[in-house]
Amino acid sequence: MPQDESVVKRAREYFFRHHRYTEEDLESDYQAELCNYRDDTWEAPQRAARLSAAVKRYKTYEMLYFFFQIADEAGLDYTPLVVKRLCAHLFDRQGSQNIIVDIFGQKGRMHRSHDSDPDIIAAVAERYRQQGRGPLADSSEEYRESEAGLPEKSEQTERRQGD
Repeated sequence: MPQDESVVKRAREYFFRHHRYTEEDLESDYQAELCNYRDDTWEAPQRAARLSAAVKRYKTYEMLYFFFQIADEAGLDYTPLVVKRLCAHLFDRQGSQNIIVDIFGQKGRMHRSHDSDPDIIAAVAERYRQQGRGPLADSSEEYRESEAGLPEKSEQTERRQGD
C-alpha cells in the first residue's frame, strides 16, 4: 500500500532537518578527536566509543538517505518496521532504531503496513540491492583510516612487528 506523497515528503524534510550527518560531519568528529588528543590522559576506550558512534551515525544517515532516494519510485508505505527490514535485507544492519522511529513513526497509526510482508521486503531489496551497496561501501574501514590520518594497515602491522 503506497504511502501518501506528503507523508514521505514530511519525513524527508524532518530527516534532513534533524538527522543530517554527512561525510563532512564524520570527518569533523574525527578531526576533533585528533585535536583533543593528549598524552597525559589515557582515554582510548572513550575515544574509540565516540568514533564508533560517529561511524554508526554516518552509516544510519547513508542508509536512510538511500531510502529517501528510492522512496517515490519504490512506492512503499514506509513504517519503522518496513525500514528496519529493508535495512537488514539491503545493508545487513539495522541502523539506529531511535532515529528510524523518530522519522518514520506516525502517532495514532492503528494498522500495520502490508509492505512489511517478508516477500514484499525481499522483492524490493532485490530490486535495489546493487544501488544500495554503494552508499555504505564509501564509509568502510579504508575511508576511516585514510581520512582520519591513521596509518595504513600495512604500516600498522610493520609497527607492531617492529615493537
